[in-house]
Formats: sequence, C-alpha cells, structure tokens
Amino acid sequence: MRRLLTNTLARALACASILVVGGAASKVNAQAPDPGAAGPLAVTREEYNYGDLAFTPTGFPSAVELKASVHYPTGLPGGPYPLIVFLHGRHVTCYRGTTTALRWPCRNTETAIPSYQGYDYIAQNLASNGYIVISISSNGINAFDNNVTDLGAQARAELIQRHLQQWNTFNTAGAAPFGTKFVGKVNLQKVGTMGHSRGGEGVVKHYVYNQSQGSPYGVKAVFPLAPVDFNRPVINNVALAVALPYCDGDVNDNQGVHFYDDARYNVAGDTAPKHTIQVMGGNHNYFNTMWTPGAPVPGGSDDWGFTTGGSLDGQCGTVAGNHRLTAAQERGVGLAYISAVMRAYVGGETQFVPYLTGELAPPPSAQTNDLHISYHAPDVATKRRDVNRLLTSTNLTTNTLGGATTQTGLTPHDLCGGNSPQPQHCLSAAQATTRQPHTVPSARATTVRGLSQLRTGWSTSAANYTNDLPTGSRDVSGFKWLTFRVSVNFEDTRNPLGIAQNFRVQLTDGTGATSVVTVSSFSDVLFYPPGSVGPVPKVLLNTARIPLTGFSGVNLTDIRNVQFKFDQSPQGALLISDLAFSAAP
Repeated sequence: MRRLLTNTLARALACASILVVGGAASKVNAQAPDPGAAGPLAVTREEYNYGDLAFTPTGFPSAVELKASVHYPTGLPGGPYPLIVFLHGRHVTCYRGTTTALRWPCRNTETAIPSYQGYDYIAQNLASNGYIVISISSNGINAFDNNVTDLGAQARAELIQRHLQQWNTFNTAGAAPFGTKFVGKVNLQKVGTMGHSRGGEGVVKHYVYNQSQGSPYGVKAVFPLAPVDFNRPVINNVALAVALPYCDGDVNDNQGVHFYDDARYNVAGDTAPKHTIQVMGGNHNYFNTMWTPGAPVPGGSDDWGFTTGGSLDGQCGTVAGNHRLTAAQERGVGLAYISAVMRAYVGGETQFVPYLTGELAPPPSAQTNDLHISYHAPDVATKRRDVNRLLTSTNLTTNTLGGATTQTGLTPHDLCGGNSPQPQHCLSAAQATTRQPHTVPSARATTVRGLSQLRTGWSTSAANYTNDLPTGSRDVSGFKWLTFRVSVNFEDTRNPLGIAQNFRVQLTDGTGATSVVTVSSFSDVLFYPPGSVGPVPKVLLNTARIPLTGFSGVNLTDIRNVQFKFDQSPQGALLISDLAFSAAP
C-alpha cells in the first residue's frame, strides 16, 4: 500500500551467506549502554483527539484527523523534555470484522485502524528514558494522498507542524484534554521525527517545511524508516538516519537511500552526520505492530508476499533455511536504532553514537547482528577529509583533493549512476531498477539522477587503484578511520556466486614506508548480495571503516597515497564511492 506502483518481478540469481555488521574486528562492548533498554522512569500513555476532520492541509482534497498518542514520564518530574514525533505510513484505514477499507472518515459501522499505535513499543522505551513521544494518526491523508501530485508529502509535513503547534500550546498555556499538565515540560527546540514508509518522506518534507516557516521548532534528527522518496526532497544540517530493509516487499527498491545519497555533498559545510542501516532479512511491515499478522486489527501482512514468486527466494522467502527476521527481531532493530538516533542527536546522549557509525556491533535489544551501517561524517575539517568523491569523470584522473588518481589492470574503470553523461544505471538493462536502489528513478522526480559510483573490476592480482594526497592534505593523524562505500557487483561473473570478495588497502608515507591491511579484517561489506527473486539481489553500497590505528609503521602526519590492492582473489568487480578520512560526529 505504501508504493505507488507494483513492479513486474521475474529474475534469478543465487542466494548467498549472511555476514554481520562490523566484520572480524568489531566486538560488542560489554560496557556500552543499550539504547533499547528500558529506563528508570515510569511511563504514562494518553491520547488526544480533536476530531476526524479537524485539520485541512494546504491544497489537500479533504480535512483529516488531529489525533495522536503520547507517552511521557509519569508525573513529569523535572523537565523540560525533548519531544519525539512518530508518523506512520500508508495503510488501510477502516475495518469491520475482517474486511478493510481505504477511506476517511470511516463509516458508522466501521472502526478506524490505529496505525499510530504500532510504535508504542519504541515510545514506551524513550519515555522511560526521559522523552515525551507523540505518535500521529494520519488515516485521513492515507485515504486521499494518491489524489494529489506529491502523493501526500506536503500534507504530512503540515500535519506534523500542526501537532507541534498544538504542543506549543500545551507547553505555554495548556489546553484540553491535558489542562496545564505539560506547561513548561516540553523542549520544542529539541525535536526528533521518525516516519515510516510514506511517513518517511513526510518527516523529510516536514524538515523542509519547518525551515520555510522560520524553523520555529528545533528538529535535531530525522529518521525515515523504510521510506518512499517520491519527490526527492533533500535535507542538510540535521542528523539523518535511513533504515533500509533488504526484504522490503512494498518499497522493494529501497528508494529511501536517496535521502542519504542526495544530501552528502549538497551543501558545503554541512555540520550533521548521515547514516543508513541496511536491515538484512527485514521487511516493510513488521516495524509496526498493527501492520503485522496477528495484530488485534485486520490488514496486517508479510509484505514480501507482494513480490511475484517471492516465497521461493532463499533469502527473503518462506522456504526452509531463509534468512528472514521474525517480527520480534525486526521490532528489536527499530527499537534499538530509532532510540539510538533520538537519544544521541536529540537528547545529546553521545554514548550511543558508536552504534550509528558502525564502530560498535548492534546492541542486545536489536536482536540481530545482521545489519550494515553507512556513515557520512559532517563536512567539518576535523571530521571528514574527502579524498575522492567520485562525482565526475575528472575524478578518474584527479581526486577531490587535487591529487593524481591512477589505476593498473582495472577493466572497466568508469563512473556510472550519476549525472549525464554517466550511464543512468550501473547494472545492465537486464536487471530491474528494484535491484539498483541508488539509481532507481523517483515517481515524481523522474529526471533526478542517482549516486555516482566507480565501476571497476580486475582479472589480475597486480591490479590496483591509487589516490595521491597533495601537499597540505597529508596529515591524517587527527582522523579515526579511512572510509569508503562499496558493494560487490553481483552481475559481473568475475565475482564467484555467493562468495564474499576481499582486497587490501595500503597507506604510503613520505619516507616510502607502507602499511597494508585487508578489508575483511575490519569490515564485512564485501559480501555477495543474497537472493534470487524479483527485487533481490540488490546493490546497496555500505561503508567500509578501517581504523587508522590498524596501519602500523607509517607516519600518519605525512601520508602520500591510499592504494587499493586487488590481490586477495584472482578476479572480481566492485562499485565504490565516497573515499575519505573520517572521524566520529
């Protein structure tokens, strides 16, 4: 229901084994707090409802409800508290017995489906740790959003803003149904938003809309969860985290990765971090308890079943030995990482940042290690030094720093996926766009191109790729990692079916001393993309993060070049972007 169109899906490749986040060098730190653990505060849950037709977004064909749940620390000791806002996505809105409907308001014989209650498990946790959390009902928008050009993005943005205006009233003068309970208890300059599916684009669009209104509310973090990106809004200078379920059968092209891709270099001096969380085995619906089979209302489903023949896929299907997450495991991921983002970037609890950079393996509350984290550091001199952004053909010979870029034995060695004259896609026309999330066109922004990627491959162990660091850029001692995004190109037959790739990375200093490490010693991102049916396998680039402490015997204040040495397997093919030295945000 969240997607605009259904794709025709019929392709075949083999399934691969699963690897876990962080690679061989990552360990769960027993002393690191778990962001998904319950806090010390008792929690009260209430709701407010001003009617099914209480608010009309600009240009929208119908009035919609102004209704939400609120979780808050019982008695509201201390404060003011940060405010977290949840917005669900498109789903059926009404039911009678086992029959569902998509309309608004519901008929007298029907009951509204409470999609907004589906994230109570996250709201409960955050409230117990000192946050006020509201979850907005948007059934009215769902019933009419396909009738407007932007598919409801602006309406969702305005609905969020209207709720924040209501909370400004609760915080200043008080209002029914709460009286003066929340007066002085809400910090509206510390706001975080999470939106699921079409709600994901809604929270991104809200950040833009809030800015257009003079930023009356201080949004510090935006979390699109399995989102659509129909209109390609871009946000900067706000912490961004995008969750991308690999087995999403609804938004099956993981188009929400555009939010991360488009924002990376959009604004010079962007002070905010960006993250993606690739959830292997996760589907679209199970993050919301009301959309999950067995919910107290009808309409729940395993959305992977939307894919043609999907049940037969060894990774995402229902066959024995599949690698799907259970509903409880998927909720664990949502609990852990939504809580981590809100607590780190809205609440300032920076102890949770290492989960978001991928430095730490997932916490116990996540209930799975089968995640891959991408991290784009702030565009601040002490946080990130881009070696090669790989944006234009110039970067094939001259990198972002102005140093020479050379290669030996690599074929092809070109750019794809970005702006013309690059080819629009990095895989062939035989592959569905659902398998190429970085370059899949958006429904309402069809001419906007995707992620520029270095497409390269080797058939000799002498192959290498080198980026020189010019004078003035050679002291990297203040950074923590060498980072780059990479994916195995499953379409290239030089990659053995179902087998992970590997290569070495070498730093050379001004004396000629070298230090070399294997990528697999620190990262598992070179896994062969699993699956064989419809939207899988798919190419999603994830961040390889190599700690500079791993390079011994070289002078980090005088590094002359970074070289990728493709000598760990006789042949292979990769897609690469975003080579940089990085630090934590």
